[in-house]
Amino acid sequence: MASTACARACPFVSHRPSSFSGRTLFGSTRVVVGRVQALKPPAGVTLPPKQPDVPPPKNGFVDYAERLNSRAAMIGFFALLAVEGIFGKGLLEIIGVTTGNGLGFEL
Repeated sequence: MASTACARACPFVSHRPSSFSGRTLFGSTRVVVGRVQALKPPAGVTLPPKQPDVPPPKNGFVDYAERLNSRAAMIGFFALLAVEGIFGKGLLEIIGVTTGNGLGFEL
């Protein structure tokens, strides 16, 4: 019922499954369909003989970028633990910021 209403509301989108499937948050696959039919070109304008092949994006909120960001965060966290373990002080104390003295207006 919903697909029939969507087919009437979205006549330019194909509702058939395609070969592209993406990953959702919980690991199941979902089918993304996105065939759009364009209008006829004006007189004297020809369509290109071949559509360009666009590679999948490598930036933005894609799996590759999120995986790279999480790896960098893990390396930074363990490097910070190693620095604090070697010097016996926190990072702020190492760079000269005094900590642990309170705000100065205690009773």
